Amino acid sequence: MQIDFLNLKGQVNKLTNIIVVYGEDDYLRERAIDTIKASLNVEFDQLNCDVMRGVTMDEVIASAVILPFMTGTRFVVVKDYASPNGHEKSEREKLVAYMKNPVYTTTLVFSVKNISAVVDDLEFADYVNCKKLDQNALEKWILVFCKKQGKTITPYNARLIADYCLYDMSRINTEVQKVCFYSGDEITKEDIDLMIEKDSEVKLYELANEIANKNADMAFKIARNLIDKGTKVHVLVSSVYKTFQRMFYTLVSRGVSQQEMANALGVKPFAITKAREVAQKFSPVKLKKAVEICAQADENLRHSINGNAVINYLILSLISL
Repeated sequence: MQIDFLNLKGQVNKLTNIIVVYGEDDYLRERAIDTIKASLNVEFDQLNCDVMRGVTMDEVIASAVILPFMTGTRFVVVKDYASPNGHEKSEREKLVAYMKNPVYTTTLVFSVKNISAVVDDLEFADYVNCKKLDQNALEKWILVFCKKQGKTITPYNARLIADYCLYDMSRINTEVQKVCFYSGDEITKEDIDLMIEKDSEVKLYELANEIANKNADMAFKIARNLIDKGTKVHVLVSSVYKTFQRMFYTLVSRGVSQQEMANALGVKPFAITKAREVAQKFSPVKLKKAVEICAQADENLRHSINGNAVINYLILSLISL
């Protein structure tokens, strides 16, 4: 059985005692494990819970066959399982053999970012998909969380938090708790700007947006803020170059899906969303020219000792397009 994380609470009692929790969102995988454990009769954690890393399948099975102590269930979690190179087939065979005659008082959970050959398509296992939540799901989660804390927040501001945190659920959870604790009854944009440090990638798209709006003062302010926060000038120039490249690719590849584009460029889907959003303010011709200007600035920086002059000239050149 395949279950999405968002549906887990309603279907957790339908799961078998061998479960693969998978997906790129570490926070959701942890929450899925907590949800599964909470649905079971697990007591005396020190004796009946075993969280394992860097182990062989023999060690996994040795833990799984132990009977629970004075309770109904033993709970074994194997995190980031990776079989020894060249032993995938034998490790899978050991797991399949155990699954044909499991200890039913043990719930065995594999938590992995990517499904390996060892735990893929197992006949007697259930799978919980913990892929990153999309924008709408994250906004809803933030709205619900704030409401439970007695706070009000607009959908726009909920999205702002998700944007600032690059749609990373672990960071969103931390930052929302902080904002709820320190804000008044209503969470405002001012609260969010004051308490949540934007990811540098977010700031790069803000820089591109201010360039598109020909707002030199704000563009220079964002660039200076990035440098003051520790971004090296050569890294900043390279990052601006990559940002405009990404915007150009997304603008001229309209038939390609967000996920396909993200996979092709090796970035998170969020980056494609922001790239497409800001790219709409440019024509393809101007974006192509912007990429050429960035490439020249990147080259100039290799031969200049004045990095600040290069980044300033780059921003002015882009605004002048």
